[in-house]
Amino acid sequence: MSEQKETVLLTGGLGQVGYYSYLQLKEKYQICILDNMINSKVNPPIDVIFIKGDIRNQEIYSLLPKVEIIIHCAAQISIAKSTINPILDAETNIFGTLNLLEFARKKDVDRFVFISSAATYGNPQFVPITEEHPRKPLSPYGMSKLVAEQYVSLYSNLYGLNSINIVPFNIYSPLQKEDDPYAGVIFKFLKAIKNNQSPMIEGDGYQTRDFVHIKDVTTAIDLALKNKHITNRTINIGSGEPTTILELARILVQISGKKLELVHEEPREADIRESFTSLKLAKELLNYSPQIKLKDGLKDMYDSLLV
Repeated sequence: MSEQKETVLLTGGLGQVGYYSYLQLKEKYQICILDNMINSKVNPPIDVIFIKGDIRNQEIYSLLPKVEIIIHCAAQISIAKSTINPILDAETNIFGTLNLLEFARKKDVDRFVFISSAATYGNPQFVPITEEHPRKPLSPYGMSKLVAEQYVSLYSNLYGLNSINIVPFNIYSPLQKEDDPYAGVIFKFLKAIKNNQSPMIEGDGYQTRDFVHIKDVTTAIDLALKNKHITNRTINIGSGEPTTILELARILVQISGKKLELVHEEPREADIRESFTSLKLAKELLNYSPQIKLKDGLKDMYDSLLV
C-alpha cells in the first residue's frame, strides 16, 4: 500500500512562483491551489484541487481541505499599484496573510513557507545583502511584505508555528511580465528586441541586480519543506552574483542574434545602484546552491516568449 502524500496548499498557485512550485512539488505532494484568478499567468492544472478564492475572504477557508503544508505566494505584487493604493496593498499582503496564519494556527499546519521579497530591504547599505541587513522598504509593497514576514515570525514565537520566510531577489522566468517587481527589465528588453528595437538602458547601465531563475527559487522552497527543523528563520535566495543592466542587455541581444545597438536614456530617479544577496545562510541551513546560469535561463526565456 502506497504511503499517502501530504497535501500542500499553494496560495497564488497560478502566479509565477506558485505555478513553478506546483511543477517542482507535484510528484511528491497532493497539491491544492487557492487563487482568485485576477492576475493568473496559467490555467488551473487538472491534477490539483483547485479553489477559486481570495485570501482576504475569511469564508473561503471553510472550503479548504485538510492540509499539512502551506506555501504562501499570493500577493499584490505591483510596486506602482501599491503606491497608488496602499490600503488595497495592505489588505492583500498583510490582512490576507493574517487570515492564512490564523487558518494555519487553528488547523495545526505542519509547515508554513512565506514568500517575501527583496523589496523589504530598500536601498542597500552594503552588499552582498545578508539577512541581518537593515529593513527600510521604499514602497508600500515592500512595507506590506515586511510586516507580513514579521507576522509569520510572530506566529512562530507565540503559537509555535513551524515557519520559514523565503526572500527571493530578482526572479525571472518565461512567465515574467513587464510589471513584475524587480525583474521586469528583462521582459522590457525582450519586448524591444522582439520588435527589432534597441534595449533602452536607464543611466550608464552599471546598476547591479541579482537575477535568479524561478527553478532555483522553487528548489529552495522544496529544500525548505525537506528541512522542517529549520524554523522561524528568514533566508535570502538569489544567484549570489551581481549582474549589471548593461551586461543583461548585451546577453539578450547576443541570444537574439540581432544586430542592435544599446541605447542609453536618462537614469531613473532614486534608482538602486547595487543589489545582490549573500547565499551564506541559504547554503548553511538549506544546502541551497543555484544551478541555472543566467545566460542559459535567459535563452530559455527568450525561446519561450519570442519563438
